Amino acid sequence: MEVDNSTAHTGNNSLKIIGIFATGLAYHTKVRHEFVPAENEKMFTVSFWAKVDETKGQSRKVDISVQSQNKEWPGFYNATITLDSTDWKKYTHKFFLKYWDTLDEVRVGLCVAQSDVDFWIDDFVFFEGVPEKVNPAGKKTLTWGKVKTQ
Repeated sequence: MEVDNSTAHTGNNSLKIIGIFATGLAYHTKVRHEFVPAENEKMFTVSFWAKVDETKGQSRKVDISVQSQNKEWPGFYNATITLDSTDWKKYTHKFFLKYWDTLDEVRVGLCVAQSDVDFWIDDFVFFEGVPEKVNPAGKKTLTWGKVKTQ
């Protein structure tokens, strides 16, 4: 992956995921953020803007992954999304997070090793609730904004 200053949904940079060697198993390569607070039995939303490199293909799959930060690899949530646009498009996925014990920190990210089609990602957010019902006051959100400024 690399920070790309030639295209962005907002700002001056985006994160380009370069599919050099697809293993066919999505989880072999992940773009993720660690130590994210998350409560059991709550609704969450992952939202981001992405576009596929039209010189490499018209679509590709990515998997949303939510895993334990403090345990030995248990996955709490996994879902496949098809990125299907060569222009910037918003992808939003809502889900109920349920796991078998009390845990307050997770890893949130995208598994990307299932395809060698390059794509860009920008404005990634993960938050408790659904977009139509979230009052941002007092909520913790996760953004990958640091990537764009480093």
